[in-house]
Amino acid sequence: MYTVRRLFRSKFIKKMNTLLTGYSHSHNAEATYRELLKLRPLIRNKGEESLFELNRASLLYDMKQYKEAAEVIMQIRPLNPEFDAKCAAVRTKILDSWR
Repeated sequence: MYTVRRLFRSKFIKKMNTLLTGYSHSHNAEATYRELLKLRPLIRNKGEESLFELNRASLLYDMKQYKEAAEVIMQIRPLNPEFDAKCAAVRTKILDSWR
């Protein structure tokens, strides 16, 4: 339970969630990508780093930069079964588009 509370107190997670909520309405991948990169200094642990990279790859995919998205998604290390399943789904989508 402590980990969950700590996760929700994360400044990075709060700002990233706000950013991605805005993206769901605006669909402006380029601006969202630039703002996501500004959040990198707020990352405090491996989980946040992995989530950052997953969202980064997804935005690159949305910008049709498939090669860069594939490179990013292939660098994400296993974290936990649930997160790894999300990564696998995004990885498949990106790699299918890149080929």
